[in-house]
Amino acid sequence: MIRKFAAATLFAMAFPAMAQNVPAANYSDIWWNPNESGWGVTFTQHPGTNQVFAVWYTYDPRESDPASSGNFKPLWIVMSGGTWTSPTSLTGDVYVTNGTPFAMGWNPNSLQVDRVGTFSFNFQSSSTGNFSYNIAPPAGLASDRPAFGLPSFSGTKVIQRQSF
Repeated sequence: MIRKFAAATLFAMAFPAMAQNVPAANYSDIWWNPNESGWGVTFTQHPGTNQVFAVWYTYDPRESDPASSGNFKPLWIVMSGGTWTSPTSLTGDVYVTNGTPFAMGWNPNSLQVDRVGTFSFNFQSSSTGNFSYNIAPPAGLASDRPAFGLPSFSGTKVIQRQSF
């Protein structure tokens, strides 16, 4: 009886490790669509933990750039982790943040983080893939929150590694 219990316990502890997907390649790089110059994704994969940090550099539909008519201010949407659903696919929650400007001393009390949706990455090879985003900020955000007024939007974009 004790042997069966010990075997079941070991299997239960090992099962989550067996269920984790190991990425097929190191996808760390800058990704973009050369037909849509002006935005991109930085994708950083942490070996050993299979964690990913991704940032989508795009434009904020809420804020026109007063210095350039018809253009918008930059917006960074951040995925600080994710789950590999297969060796070539990853999905994770994404956030809009604000805080202390880089040139000033860090003030942890100024940091604000709002979850605004999800990203998914599906790689066809080590240099091509698809980037899907589903942005839907929560309703009822206070006007001082970083995602206040951000509209919902979603889509899929073909991406490739930025070659230098």
